[in-house]
Amino acid sequence: MSENDKARTRKFLQLMFQDYYRTHHDTVDIPTKVQNREFGMELWQFTWRCIERIEKVNGSERKVGCGKSGTSYARISSCPNCGAKGIQINNWSRHIGFRSKDHLLNELVKTVPHSIYHSAAFYEVPVARNMMEKGWKGAELVFDIDADHLESPCAYEHDSWLCENPQCQTIGKGPAPEECPECKHTSFRTLKWLCDKCLEDAKKTTIQLYEEFLLDSFGFDEDEIQLNYSGHRGYHIRVNTPRILEVDSSARVEIAHFITGMGMNSTIKADGKLRVVPSGDLGNWQIPSLSRKIADAMILFIKRIDAYNGNDRWVEPLSENKDAAIMGLSHDPPILSHKVKGVGPKSWQTIAENALQNYGAEIDLPVTHDIHRVIRLIGSLNGKTGFAVKEISRTELDEFDPFTDPLVFSDEKLRISFPKRPIQVPKIRIADQTYGPFNNETVEIPTPVGIFLLCKGMAVIE
Repeated sequence: MSENDKARTRKFLQLMFQDYYRTHHDTVDIPTKVQNREFGMELWQFTWRCIERIEKVNGSERKVGCGKSGTSYARISSCPNCGAKGIQINNWSRHIGFRSKDHLLNELVKTVPHSIYHSAAFYEVPVARNMMEKGWKGAELVFDIDADHLESPCAYEHDSWLCENPQCQTIGKGPAPEECPECKHTSFRTLKWLCDKCLEDAKKTTIQLYEEFLLDSFGFDEDEIQLNYSGHRGYHIRVNTPRILEVDSSARVEIAHFITGMGMNSTIKADGKLRVVPSGDLGNWQIPSLSRKIADAMILFIKRIDAYNGNDRWVEPLSENKDAAIMGLSHDPPILSHKVKGVGPKSWQTIAENALQNYGAEIDLPVTHDIHRVIRLIGSLNGKTGFAVKEISRTELDEFDPFTDPLVFSDEKLRISFPKRPIQVPKIRIADQTYGPFNNETVEIPTPVGIFLLCKGMAVIE
């Protein structure tokens, strides 16, 4: 796949995205207080700059670089003007602001980004380049549920890796290992794919987060929660309510740790009551029913104790007195039954920690921690797939099909070519048809399928 082919394909995709933005103004969701949000765009074109500098070669100095700059659809590695290596290249634009909905929509048609994001935070001056100068005014609480983080077993069916050692080139299925089993090389070329199975896992995790934690544990109202498909491998959840906006990063860490079951320092009191304290300072934010949530997690863990692989001392007495332990934890407030002999406070604490690890919802932790995080604009196109970033309600989520519902392009035929490569392109379902696998061939397929494969970098436009 030559750089010219890649550049021609990126130009084509930019034009297709532009047609979408010209005709779909009404599908772009304008975030609240748009004038206080920072926007960032990943662009189809790369901006390059050739830096003038002095380099030493064989003991002598020489001038390198011409100081010129420009744009290119190809990811160039040398200056088109003077041929110098090591040029600066970038395809991101950050610290962008819009005064109104119309300004944002017009910029989408004019710039046509590969992907567009906006801050979860609100700023006094969102276009300031220094975070201290922006004037942080609060941030939504955001969650990213990505199939890539769930370690779904189907990764071994459709993901592949290739050892980059030229003398080895070993190929394997699933996530890349730490080192090549043949030559011990540690650098790999990877192909990560998506399918119904891993996206179904992402959906189940999203539902768990939404219902068990955001509604039940934290007590948010449904009208305070916005849910959307990311356009690629998962879902986003945003909570926008006055009581969460000014919560700082450390408190968001505690919220995330509670949801995932990480780092929860559950203190078991000697009086037999389950009393729990978070591991850090939540400030003015409180997690309601913390003891109840951990008790529920412990109940589920105890019910499945026979499947626990550990050899801890407390396993046998807990197994023998399973019913009594569950009965005590079912009380309100939950208690640690005295009938479970041989399980002391430290053991109960270990049990609670194990229970939380198996009970929590898997989320991308840095997304929730970061009070300056940017998140995809709902209604925009995801440049990794050509799918729409689509808002959905909780009731719509059950039947939502990520391979059908976010499609925006017509079914006209598109002619694309797949270069010969050591790792073939796996099969993919789009709408009600399955396509592929592909390798070293030219095909005519419906435009949504072709756009997806072009965006994934698997093919080039004919």
